[in-house]
Amino acid sequence: MWNAIKKFLSRNQESTPEKVLALYESAVELAESGQHKSAIEKFSEAIRLAPDTGKLFHHRGSSFAEIGSFDAAVFDLDTAVRLQPSYPDTYLDRGNVRHAMGELDRALKDYSEAIRLRPDWAEAHANRAVVHAEMGNAEEEASDRQRALELGVDPLALEEMLEAARDNAAGELADRS
Repeated sequence: MWNAIKKFLSRNQESTPEKVLALYESAVELAESGQHKSAIEKFSEAIRLAPDTGKLFHHRGSSFAEIGSFDAAVFDLDTAVRLQPSYPDTYLDRGNVRHAMGELDRALKDYSEAIRLRPDWAEAHANRAVVHAEMGNAEEEASDRQRALELGVDPLALEEMLEAARDNAAGELADRS
């Protein structure tokens, strides 16, 4: 019992930055173990203490995406972009969410911004190639595919993703006719 009281008192005496860091680290651990709803709660608590920290919104948005709450994810990722506009990871993650939502034009813009900020990012090139494949942009797809391969993307994984994207695009075309 005494240890619990000491722990409670010491936590209440922590400075706000220390509390935010402890909450952040706890939330990241929860997210990494797949406990996204609990992670969202911790990130939310940290955001209440540090509402101008883009990384908190970014990570909470990623957890929202993991549980399929795409609108909440985009809201948080939009906030993260406003707070930290030069952080490429947020654009990639927002592009992934928009891609999952079927917002291909917006996903393409996000992947392009991630690449502008970090030109040597293989994953961003691969993801943009996939969107180009779904949109039927063969030249752009080939260019991003080649760049992703040059940067070290697994060729088999990339081909599987591109094939699935092309099949998806063909299926949507068939549905419209």
